[in-house]
Amino acid sequence: MYKVLARKYRPSKLSEVVGQPVAVTILKNAIETGKLHHAILFYGPMGTGKTSLARIIAKSLNCEHGPTVEPCGTCEACKAISLGRDVDVIEIDGASNRKIENARNIIESVKYPPLKRRFKIYIIDEVHMFTLEAFNALLKTIEEPPPYVKFIFATTAIEKVPDTILSRCQILYLKRIPEGEISKKLRFIAQSEGITIDDEAISLIAFASNGSLRVAEGFLDRCISFKPNEPITKEDVSVVIGTPTKEKVKAYLKDILENNEEKALQVIKELSENSINLESFNRMLLKELLNAKIGLEIKTALLNIFYQSLTDIKQKVDPEDALIVATYKAKAATKLDRIESLIEKAKGLNFTEEKKEIEEPKTDEIEEKEEKNGEEKVDLILKTLGGKIINIEKLND
Repeated sequence: MYKVLARKYRPSKLSEVVGQPVAVTILKNAIETGKLHHAILFYGPMGTGKTSLARIIAKSLNCEHGPTVEPCGTCEACKAISLGRDVDVIEIDGASNRKIENARNIIESVKYPPLKRRFKIYIIDEVHMFTLEAFNALLKTIEEPPPYVKFIFATTAIEKVPDTILSRCQILYLKRIPEGEISKKLRFIAQSEGITIDDEAISLIAFASNGSLRVAEGFLDRCISFKPNEPITKEDVSVVIGTPTKEKVKAYLKDILENNEEKALQVIKELSENSINLESFNRMLLKELLNAKIGLEIKTALLNIFYQSLTDIKQKVDPEDALIVATYKAKAATKLDRIESLIEKAKGLNFTEEKKEIEEPKTDEIEEKEEKNGEEKVDLILKTLGGKIINIEKLND
């Protein structure tokens, strides 16, 4: 039975984890010194290694030759954990086991020591899906579990996990994996599988994965199926995963800088008709802009325009519409004069000011009573400024 690349090349020990040096160092030192926290929470984007690290910890603690940072992978414990069949390593999907009844089952299960291993380990994926009642029920158990129990939580939305839970965990952030690290892993996989793929094709896959190794491995799987017995090129990758080539991005940017919005709009239209991912195109354009050797003012203006279009796309605005609007904005921005040139133009102009006497309008009441005595004037002014009739006799009192 065929095993997808993401599963086949899942890391089995800390030394194989890609792109997470800080988290790996912390875990390695904690295991070696016997100071691993009883509750660990991994958070970060999808495909960055949260579940893989949780299983590696389980193997490191329960390996027959451990605890060790280099589990053998061949003993009964390591094999059972890798397959997800170990009786003492309980993997729970937080989305489908989110109610208080499920939390009570965990609390009851914690009371019993492991049947075969050193530690009883609970790996709870997408823990943020738990209800508030379930979280509250687990508070005491997470804070003071039996010495043979370890909790390992994983989430992509740490902001949804209550502070009361977070305060009881050691929190480790797993960042997006750098493109270079993803490219290196993809080359290793391609060589191991006997696949011929050019470097630019690998770079396109790494960029399109947006920091997720699992997504990148899935893209490579699709490309292999598209060209099973032939070399894979950047054009193949562009067709299969909908990522534009660098040439398209450069051509569009050149049209923008040359004020040729018609050709730039044609590029957008062609990409859309060919089902190219316009969000990826927008991100590649921002990257190209950052490296472009153009004036700072125009670079800043274009970065702001296309960052806004990327934000709009993420907020579910139609990608083609967002980029068409951005194209017109970019055309206008490239025609703006620099502030220095505007100042120079202003220096050559003669400004004249015409002074006009402006007479303050007088209220009808004051105009009619101008010739009267002072007391009457004060009375009228008071009426006007106050906006209502005032009894002057009361004032004198």
